Amino acid sequence: MRKRLGLMVLVITLIALVFTGCGKKENTAGDNEPKEMPVGELKDGNYLVKVPVSDHGNYSMAEMEVKDGEIASFSYVEILADTGEEKNEDNYNYPEGLQVIKNLNEQFNEKKDLSKIDFDAVSGATHTKEGFKDIVNELLVKASNGETYEPIYKDGEYTAKADEASHGWLAEIKVIVRDGQVVGVDYVEVAVEDTESNKVVFDEDKKPVMGDDGKPKTEPVQVKAGDIKSVENYAYLDSFDVVKGVQKQIIDNNGIENLNLDAITGATNTRTTMIELAGKALENAK
Repeated sequence: MRKRLGLMVLVITLIALVFTGCGKKENTAGDNEPKEMPVGELKDGNYLVKVPVSDHGNYSMAEMEVKDGEIASFSYVEILADTGEEKNEDNYNYPEGLQVIKNLNEQFNEKKDLSKIDFDAVSGATHTKEGFKDIVNELLVKASNGETYEPIYKDGEYTAKADEASHGWLAEIKVIVRDGQVVGVDYVEVAVEDTESNKVVFDEDKKPVMGDDGKPKTEPVQVKAGDIKSVENYAYLDSFDVVKGVQKQIIDNNGIENLNLDAITGATNTRTTMIELAGKALENAK
């Protein structure tokens, strides 16, 4: 009887230890360790993820090729929305960030395993590190589901101009396509003749000086033919916000289809012209 009782106590103790261990299991990974999504076997093909354009006018994009169930190639880049260029020493004044991008690419191409990446190997660029983890996880999920990427545009730079000027300004656009994706949109309006315009007066903090009527104060300025419309020669500031908003939409949606324009108000003519010209430019990319 004692032996049977002792055996029962031993079994109960072991069961308690097992459940206690499961309940108190701690995540021993450091704060910089990636939190991977569960993925299955990788399926052959090309995969691409492009994140939305940020408020700072840049975004990240990554591509991965899988062959025989293994990662054959991988590339992560951060791109400037105005030019479609990758961040580099000539256009981006943050050497530490560039070094982090280079290091993470090298590590992942060598190890092919997100959990083995040493995110502390290079200091700084916390946002880039977090974005890298997210985009790689998303790529791996796509690869496990076989959600391959097929480009719909031919790579290159495509331009279009308005047929005629509007209030002395002629609109033109350049759309940059890379790896079948719209990666840059540069829209400008150019003065067609010498004229007088107005610009908003800004204070030392670069905020508009408001008048008694509640509107920004302005002052006259001379515009020469060939000048590009800017805050230095044009007083309707909302139009510049509209340009940035439409630029983001075109890049995020990889074209002019299914744009969400509800949040882009004001400067309706600028918005309409920009979308029309982007569509005209992309006709040559198909």
